[in-house]
Amino acid sequence: MKRCFAVLMIAAFATASFAQEEGTGAAKGAQVDMTGKGFSAAYVIEPMSRRVLLEENAHVPLPTASMAKMMTCIIAMERIQSGELKLDTPVTVSARASKIGGSQIFAKEGQSFPMQTLLAATMIRSANDTAEIIAEKIGGSAEAFVDLMNDKARQLGLKETTFYDPHGLPNSQDPKRIDVSSAHDLAIMGIELMKYPLMREYAKTAWMPFTNASYTSGLTNPNHMINPKSRDYYGDAIGIKTGYSAPAGYCITAAAKRGDMEIIAVVMGARAASGQDSSFGIAARLFNDAFAHWRQMTPLHKGMVVGQAAVAEGQAKTVAAVAAGDVQSLVPRGQEGTITVKFVPSNLTAPVRAGQQVGVIIVNQGGQQIGRAPAVAQTAVEKQSWWKKFWPF
Repeated sequence: MKRCFAVLMIAAFATASFAQEEGTGAAKGAQVDMTGKGFSAAYVIEPMSRRVLLEENAHVPLPTASMAKMMTCIIAMERIQSGELKLDTPVTVSARASKIGGSQIFAKEGQSFPMQTLLAATMIRSANDTAEIIAEKIGGSAEAFVDLMNDKARQLGLKETTFYDPHGLPNSQDPKRIDVSSAHDLAIMGIELMKYPLMREYAKTAWMPFTNASYTSGLTNPNHMINPKSRDYYGDAIGIKTGYSAPAGYCITAAAKRGDMEIIAVVMGARAASGQDSSFGIAARLFNDAFAHWRQMTPLHKGMVVGQAAVAEGQAKTVAAVAAGDVQSLVPRGQEGTITVKFVPSNLTAPVRAGQQVGVIIVNQGGQQIGRAPAVAQTAVEKQSWWKKFWPF
């Protein structure tokens, strides 16, 4: 009996280690299996082209759990980028922030942490107290910061997202006031967050050393996909943010990169904490399918000569046109040969400067435009002497 009890306690602790991200209690998974496939919603997108590779219930508002912290970090990074805050800005812990439950760094009222430490704990450990501390520092209060979160959601065109707090914890006083977003909107948040190199670094960090008084176990990332020691490890995974609560089930906004191809997959409302039926297992299958059926190509490279542009009244009659930048495209495997590159020249009159735009380059795949870039002059073309019009020898 004692041995059986010990095994049950170990299993309960393993489940709670994920569940505590938003709050303690038994992990119940998604309340409604809306797809009949073991999850509520899913969305797969390639960030550069914004090409959607899969969507199921992708525009249904659902509880975000801790994935709401992506928006908290986006707003913080905006303030840092603008110079309003610095990574070493000290931030003092309030009484309210010190009482936040769930996953935390056990910050005490009156303690001070650099903003970078708070961001690391929010992204890596998914700490609720640090998300609250960041919100209070930037907004003056968590409530005012939530207004900033919702404003930013509108700026990004997220129509199925509403925030009530900076961390995603369920509201025990008012269950209706719970952060919601769609799989589509969370993917866009993930794309926005991964624009910041520091966030990309934290998103793929499985563990970081950290001590705070009696808490000495460091910052452990609940994203099993980036942890080589986990059975849910996915070698190409590079982030981004997990979430769990009883209303939300097991969720992830995941990112993976293989070669030049990066994919974001959102899974909401999975029923299991780990294994094939978990958000990690489902996301891994979505990634495998995307990598198996799609290929990232660069049909146009910066500096590539794409044609000749006619120049009126120039010492040379034409100038070589080159691509001003790369154009990458996501192409179904087996259809690589359907990509075409077309140069459309502008009407030019000398003088033409080196680097001056001389037209546009259109990249088509299967007859549809999938990208475009400016074409610029490879060299300068001076204006011909006036007398050349009358004596062209």
